[in-house]
Amino acid sequence: MTIIAPNSVRLPADPSLITLTYQHEHLVQGFEFDETLEVWTVTARIDADTLAEALSATTDMDQDALDAVQDIVVGRMSFVRVRMFGPDHPFDAMDSYTGDVARIGEVVLDVAGGEWTEAFETALAHPVGDLLVMDRVTLEPAWRRFGLGPVLAGAAIRRLSEGCVATVCEPGSADDRELSQAEHEEARVKLGRVWEKIGFTPFQDGVHMLDCHLQRTQTLLTERQEEFRALCTAWSNHRP
Repeated sequence: MTIIAPNSVRLPADPSLITLTYQHEHLVQGFEFDETLEVWTVTARIDADTLAEALSATTDMDQDALDAVQDIVVGRMSFVRVRMFGPDHPFDAMDSYTGDVARIGEVVLDVAGGEWTEAFETALAHPVGDLLVMDRVTLEPAWRRFGLGPVLAGAAIRRLSEGCVATVCEPGSADDRELSQAEHEEARVKLGRVWEKIGFTPFQDGVHMLDCHLQRTQTLLTERQEEFRALCTAWSNHRP
């Protein structure tokens, strides 16, 4: 288990108050690739009422100050579920979304046939089911460097990956900064190591995969939860 650094006290707020909110919208009558592609937005935040209640119990803030407390956004994630047995060609659905998702589709799918590539199918423990793409994971600057990325992403994957053979991603820059080629490569390698903590392994052409059917995946997610509990305890013991 990772040792929680003393700088956990520098967290903006109590991490144990973080909640994940899942949002997916679709028309009742499917439009274009709605029946094949599900786009999920996951927001990590601390609710204002929850935060105010915690502050009232641990500080001497007056009511006016408590009433002024606002939600704290910790980060945002986006996931794309590709239904392999939907009415549409799975690669066409991925290609309709973004170039990043389409590139992943080119690596794991036989673009012409719409099935897994031979290499991807061979790498899977049980190759029957849908595909979950971890498209974006972004933390607000104040919440970075505390190991929260794998914790939050792992928790979301646990909820969203039921019935999926794997979760895939293409590690890259964690924000929208303009980077040189060398900086992009450095960010890719660094993030690849981060996602290894929840079970992602390199597959092909920069795409990493997490096999949803491996016990190792569940073990790593449990370890990240234990680290998160340790972080919460460290913050509680050393809070300002």
